[in-house]
Amino acid sequence: MSIQNLESWDANGSPIEETQGEVDAFFIEEGVPLPEDVRGTQTRYPFSKMRIGDSIFIRMKEGDDSKRMKNRLSQATRTFGKKQQPEMHFVLRYRLENEISGVRVWRKD
Repeated sequence: MSIQNLESWDANGSPIEETQGEVDAFFIEEGVPLPEDVRGTQTRYPFSKMRIGDSIFIRMKEGDDSKRMKNRLSQATRTFGKKQQPEMHFVLRYRLENEISGVRVWRKD
C-alpha cells in the first residue's frame, strides 16, 4: 500500500501554504480493498412473492407520517420492480382498514 501526500492549490493553481488546522490534508492510497456491497441483500417487504393482482397491507407505525410512509413504499416498489425481468409495477393507496391506517400495495404486472 503506497501513500502520496497531496499539496493544496488555490483557484489560480498556486500552492497554498498549510498551517496546522487551517486546511485538511488528503492522501491517495493504493491497494485498499473495496468493501462488498451489502445493500439489497435483504428486503423488508415480500414483493418477490407477489403475483399479479396480489396485495399487502402495511400498517402505519405510531408516530409515522402517512405521506412519508407512502413515499418510502413507492421508492421501495420502484427500485425493486426495475431490477426484475420483466419489470414489475405496483400501485399504492392510502387505506383505513378495520380502523387501522396504512398503505395497501398491489402488484399490477
